Amino acid sequence: MPTRPLVRLAAFAFFGLLSSPALAYYPCNGPGPGEVLIGVDNSTTPPTPLCDYVGDSGGGYSDPGGYWVDQYATLAWGTDPNGGPTYSWYINASSQAEADNGALAQCQASGFRDCRIAMGVTNGAIAVAVDKSGTLHTDWGEDARKAKKKALRFCKSQGGKGCKIEQVLESPAAWVSY
Repeated sequence: MPTRPLVRLAAFAFFGLLSSPALAYYPCNGPGPGEVLIGVDNSTTPPTPLCDYVGDSGGGYSDPGGYWVDQYATLAWGTDPNGGPTYSWYINASSQAEADNGALAQCQASGFRDCRIAMGVTNGAIAVAVDKSGTLHTDWGEDARKAKKKALRFCKSQGGKGCKIEQVLESPAAWVSY
C-alpha cells in the first residue's frame, strides 16, 4: 500500500503536464524588436514586465495584429522672464518636425525668450539635469534609466556640482493594433 500515493502523484504530474497549455507570454525587460508588452507581473519586486512575441504566427506564438509606430520628442531651451535658463518640450509626436515645432511653440507660449532646440529623440527618453548653480544639462537614452545616467554624467563632465535629475521625458515607440 505505500506505493499507492506515489502512483497517484505520478499520475497527477503526468496528466498535469498533458492538460496545461503553454503560456504565450514571458517575463522581459520591456518590449524589444518583435515583442509587445502585454502586462505586468505585480507579484514581484520590482514589478516584472510581461512580453509576447509579435513575429510570424508559427512556433505557437500568437500574433496580436498590429505594428510599431515611431514616437518623437524634442526638448527646447529658453530664457525665463527673470533671465534664468528654462526649457519646454513636446513628446509622442508622429514626426521629428512636429516635435520640434511643438517644443518651440510651447516655449514661446510659456513666455520664454531665445527659444531653441536643445535635443530630439526617436523612441527613447531625454533627461534634464540641473546643478547647484542652476545650469541645465541634458542627454538622451534608449530608456529613462539610460537617459538619467548619461545626463548626470554630462552634468558632472561640464563641471557641475550637486547634479540631480530634474525631468525625464519619455517617448517610446507605440504599438498600434489593426
